[in-house]
Amino acid sequence: MRDRLAVLIGTCFYIGRIPGAPGTYASAATALALYASYRAGGWIVPALHLSAVSLLTIAGVVASARVARLRGCEDPSEIVIDEAAGQLLTYFLIPLNLYSLAIGFFLFRLFDIWKPFPIRRAEKLAHGAGVMADDLLAGLYANLALHGIVRLLSR
Repeated sequence: MRDRLAVLIGTCFYIGRIPGAPGTYASAATALALYASYRAGGWIVPALHLSAVSLLTIAGVVASARVARLRGCEDPSEIVIDEAAGQLLTYFLIPLNLYSLAIGFFLFRLFDIWKPFPIRRAEKLAHGAGVMADDLLAGLYANLALHGIVRLLSR
């Protein structure tokens, strides 16, 4: 039962098992879910946003460590909860609209794939911490870049 729950969480309800680009699919699903919740409520509470990132991170470390152990490799491609947490962090304290959503999505994917310093080093951390850390750093880089872009465009 624990293994099934770890796979369910680690794959973000099996998004990670969709053939092709599971990380991109999970990032897109996260961005769209955040935007849908924003449109439904009209605003996002920063403390809840940060709590969601924290919850995904904790669950992701535990689940990805277990799935990695089950699969026999450190970071199986089906684990995409790290992309969900990183993508969600990208939008922290960002005014959401379709433009910021799209730019944030592309910035996160850019940093997640490119892995500038120290992102590549972070993925070498043991167990689930390394799986989550590189995507959280990519989300932080994307967030900082998106804040800069939003400020430049609002002048």
